[in-house]
Amino acid sequence: MTGIVWRALGILLIGTAVAVAVNLALTPLYHDGSPTYPVWELINWFMAASTLVLLAAGYLRRRGLAGRDVDILDYLRVTLSYYGAIALAMLFFWGWFWTLNPGSESGDAVTSHAVYFPLVDALFVLLALAVGRRLWAEGGTDVG
Repeated sequence: MTGIVWRALGILLIGTAVAVAVNLALTPLYHDGSPTYPVWELINWFMAASTLVLLAAGYLRRRGLAGRDVDILDYLRVTLSYYGAIALAMLFFWGWFWTLNPGSESGDAVTSHAVYFPLVDALFVLLALAVGRRLWAEGGTDVG
């Protein structure tokens, strides 16, 4: 892919990360206590697309290390980012699919999601900002 595509994906990651971080902080101030979260319902679609970008970029970058002589710091950065994206994808999509079918759980499970989602959102923000910044700065030159 061309550098402009990777930069556009970097913008998607950074923009979504900023939206998630700001909305996470502001949700307790504006939410009316109803069981629906319309802003999060919209943001989740961008988070889903961004999570897939994180997985793809992590995979391509990790695959690009194969057979190359890299220093330990680069190896750790790439590997942690890749496996972090895998963990994020599992956690995010499990939670998101649950919100699309909220009748599947009740009671304490609903309460636990109030703790669960901020942790997933924090992981998302950290990974999306780091990878988005790298995609923007490098224009995809070191992605694959």
